[in-house]
Amino acid sequence: MNYQFREKESYICDLLSFPGMVHYKEEELIKKDENYIDLIPESSKKTAREMQEMALPFKEKLIPFYYSTPEDHDFNQILGMMNPIIGYEDVSDYFHDILNKSDDEILYGVLLAMDYFDQDTGEEDKELSKIRAKELLHDREMIMPWLNALSIGSDAKWHLLAFTQTPRKTLERYIEVINEIHPIFRKYYEGFKVEIRSYADDFIRRLSEIEGDSLSAVSNGIVSESLLQTEEMDIVISMVNEFAVMLNAANEKPYISWGLRIESIFSAISEMEDNKVTERVLLFKNFGDKTRYEVIMNIAKGITSTKIIAKNLGVSSATVSYHLNNLVTAKVIYLKQSEGRYTYQVNKEFIAKCIEDLKEDFLLQ
Repeated sequence: MNYQFREKESYICDLLSFPGMVHYKEEELIKKDENYIDLIPESSKKTAREMQEMALPFKEKLIPFYYSTPEDHDFNQILGMMNPIIGYEDVSDYFHDILNKSDDEILYGVLLAMDYFDQDTGEEDKELSKIRAKELLHDREMIMPWLNALSIGSDAKWHLLAFTQTPRKTLERYIEVINEIHPIFRKYYEGFKVEIRSYADDFIRRLSEIEGDSLSAVSNGIVSESLLQTEEMDIVISMVNEFAVMLNAANEKPYISWGLRIESIFSAISEMEDNKVTERVLLFKNFGDKTRYEVIMNIAKGITSTKIIAKNLGVSSATVSYHLNNLVTAKVIYLKQSEGRYTYQVNKEFIAKCIEDLKEDFLLQ
């Protein structure tokens, strides 16, 4: 696997992600991954609060594009599927190309992205979403009932409905507020540029030197190269989402967004797991939540659609996504790519080993 660091695109990615910090809440950070929240240093929480303070004066202008529900796809992510950031050296060029599209092309791109994000993210789903987007484009009275059926928050539905009425004008408002924020973000980002460049050089070097699945090696087994569908992969390094790894596979030009400090978390997790008792305690802690246990049962039965699991359990898709995130980091489940489709699988070997170790702990053998 060949990896390439995209410095310019890293900046664009963070610029477009930065306004979402207006909704930053420490409790939401805890909710995203309660298993290892204690590993996140206070300095990083301070950085997040600083970014939120910079974004707050623009809050009213940002609300139509950056949603308070963390599981919803913000407007920049929707545009990213329509017009990938890879290949752009400047955000103004990126916006210029989007605005060069016709109103119908802009609306079609957003409808396609929203429908695809709501499905099971396979190539077959993308083709079906293209058909559905074309149908909606030609019968716009169907957009409202379609939006209501999506598993997204009510605020996202409201603002996206408004977008469908005046796509170009809404897009221009989005670009206007990003341009207002840009000088503030540029100045703040300067303090991270040297660190990002240095880390990226070292990261790419290590990925190239490690034999076998280098991505799995540096992520403590949480992210695997088996998820990638290409022999070459672009990497953007994010200081905004510094503890996140995101595989942007929906784009025509896929890339990985890799958090600037995520490896410190992976290293700490690895050290914790050297104590096998801690590993078992974490496993049974996740089993101890009834909803989470039922999520695992659904996945074991081959039901991996977030929407279907949510319907089966009578909870929201956001709730299921929250549990899935924690189950992945605890290694109870893992993400698998097969024939262009991403599915969750129960980590049977890991669970079986923990149960055997439990029997030894309690002298049950």
